[in-house]
Amino acid sequence: MTGTDCHLIQDYMNTKVLRNIVAIAILLSLSFSADAITLEEAKKLYRDGDFETPLPEFKAALAKRPKDASLNQWVGVCLYQQGQPDEAIKYLKVADSKNVIEAPRYLAMIAFNDYRFNDAESYLDRYRAALTKAKRTMSDEMEAFADKLSRAKAMFDRVENIVIIDSIAVDRDQFLSAYRLSPESGSINNYDMLPEDAEVAEPPVVYMPESRQTMIWSAPDDNENYVLMSAAQLYDGSWEKPHVLSPALNTGGGDSNFPFLMQDGITLYYANDGEESIGGYDIFISRKGDNGFLQPQNLGMPYNSPYDDYMLAIDETTGTGWWATDRNQLGDSITIYVFIPSELRKNYPVDADGLASKAKITDYKSTWEEDKDYSSILAAIEEIKSPKMNKGNDFYFAMPGNVIYTSWDDFKSPRARDAMDLYLNAKEDVKATEEELSFLRTQYHDGDKSVSSDILSLERKMEEMRRNLRKLANDVVLAERR
Repeated sequence: MTGTDCHLIQDYMNTKVLRNIVAIAILLSLSFSADAITLEEAKKLYRDGDFETPLPEFKAALAKRPKDASLNQWVGVCLYQQGQPDEAIKYLKVADSKNVIEAPRYLAMIAFNDYRFNDAESYLDRYRAALTKAKRTMSDEMEAFADKLSRAKAMFDRVENIVIIDSIAVDRDQFLSAYRLSPESGSINNYDMLPEDAEVAEPPVVYMPESRQTMIWSAPDDNENYVLMSAAQLYDGSWEKPHVLSPALNTGGGDSNFPFLMQDGITLYYANDGEESIGGYDIFISRKGDNGFLQPQNLGMPYNSPYDDYMLAIDETTGTGWWATDRNQLGDSITIYVFIPSELRKNYPVDADGLASKAKITDYKSTWEEDKDYSSILAAIEEIKSPKMNKGNDFYFAMPGNVIYTSWDDFKSPRARDAMDLYLNAKEDVKATEEELSFLRTQYHDGDKSVSSDILSLERKMEEMRRNLRKLANDVVLAERR
């Protein structure tokens, strides 16, 4: 082969490589063009409630015009709506300094969630003044926020001094399994043991005392608000018709759920997200009087926060209390705090150092008393064995008369075993549907609004499946009695 031939081959190879590079570049540019959106398209998506897709375009435009008031506002709101308030603040402050009307609104909400209530109030006052100047009125949503802010400020003056001995991160859908309560405290269950055809809230939580002869749960009323319901077991083992536990428990509106009744049969804890809440769900306490339960009281801080707080239970046998919260924003997980209840409430001084950290529970170990050992209490909790957590059990099924079946050998009737098999299969179907519904709700929360009709359809399906599950549970009981 001559030198000329070698040069020709090399030129051909170089040309081929160059063509490949050009082809790849064209493909990449086409791909980028297909994914990219214009600033006007980003604005439209923003107005439609999509805060994720337009963010890169807003940031790109802001890099060229860093002092643009609107772009700073849009970037800040997008970050806030995606759960990044710390990142959002600097952009919203620029927008606020340039008198963007809505900027102090978001800064007020960020300050509120960070327990900077005085700052939140200042921002809210500025927002209201800007609206007045523009001859606009504050929305009902922001008026409700103003009420929450007032309540939170009042609560912040009465933060209870409690000792929190443990913090447990658990899956949101399975959080009840983390509660370890002694039998004397009763049990927190799902919907399996409800009377046939009884309606139930979402999520379904049923409290039963140690006797298992009464139950308290939540169900939708005629206005589709969740209210606490109750039923007692009759002499023949059947259940009376469910009735509202007490109208006084829902005077603030909203949804009530997550009930727990103390061993005294008088003291009730539950969660409600109505007018007296400062977040989503707040924990309330009520006591039974001569004419039913009395007006409930918000339990205050640190139990409640600008987020959801619920399912407070107190075990007098181990001397511990439990409650669940999503204040730590752990995605699909939530936090359960284990604390030592006090007979008399003792609050921190209003001028205590780090009061916000104590209310937020930034470090639960900072609540420990010096040189105090809590290992014996934690060991006592660990010794509590729940049938639902015993891996050797085939299942966990409540029968009348405070009897729990955990094995196929417990059944005396072959017909009841067959009914139990149908029940367990249906229960697996319910679980699979719950997981599918949870996945769709996550998609919707992440901005995919196209799944809304699928969510509604699955919710209707879940209601029917749960009714059928309770019927199948009743079939098991009836078959075993024959």
